[in-house]
Amino acid sequence: MADELIQIADGFWNIRGSFKLAGVVDLGTQMSLVRLRSGDFVLLDSYALSGEVERQVRALTDGGRAVRAVLNLHPFHTLHVSATAEQFPMAELYVTRRHKERAPALRWQPVHTDDPALHAQFAEDLTFSVPRGVDLIPSNHALHFASVLAVHQSSQTLHVDDTLSWSSLPLVGGLKFHPTLRFALQKRAGAATEFRAWAEELASICGGIQHLCTAHSRALPDQAEPVAARVRAAISGVTGLLDRHARRYGA
Repeated sequence: MADELIQIADGFWNIRGSFKLAGVVDLGTQMSLVRLRSGDFVLLDSYALSGEVERQVRALTDGGRAVRAVLNLHPFHTLHVSATAEQFPMAELYVTRRHKERAPALRWQPVHTDDPALHAQFAEDLTFSVPRGVDLIPSNHALHFASVLAVHQSSQTLHVDDTLSWSSLPLVGGLKFHPTLRFALQKRAGAATEFRAWAEELASICGGIQHLCTAHSRALPDQAEPVAARVRAAISGVTGLLDRHARRYGA
């Protein structure tokens, strides 16, 4: 399936890209293009552009010169960071610590995307949220749960990678926390309570948010329900898990 640039709302575009598991099963991936109030643009995450999608993005961004920054939000989405840095050489590159470890030669900015200083820098346009009660970069690299979530209030859009995943399957589909949450929760007292409080804060941040962009599906989620309601439904889906964790390790 060809890559696709989809306008979600005024000032926000989502790129649906390809990520093939074992070179066969296309799980899909994403990158978003966001227009700032200044008229500049930022990219959320990285993806190697080509063909018609690349032409469209360059047409929107003055040949790429208007892309002010690339904000890489998931520490384990590293495959395309070098390609995006090469395609947008004038953009400032912001990443997590793990991105720097994986590609140390790139000209990274010193502040990380999970750092409140970065969030303050873009606060006029974007609201960021970092899960609590879990490690952003766990020692077990098979756990891809945590990422930095970004809300663009102007377009009423939430961009999220693995932390929340979408499925269109009947009965069992919808927006859910990534199934690795049970392993990602820190094994200590208070972790489940901290995660629950963070998730409720995310639902509050998403009040009024109508549009949802998630990774690892070739199709976008349907946009039929307010995002806050979907986040609260996802919280309900892990209540038992959080309760069991609190009983075992302490609330």
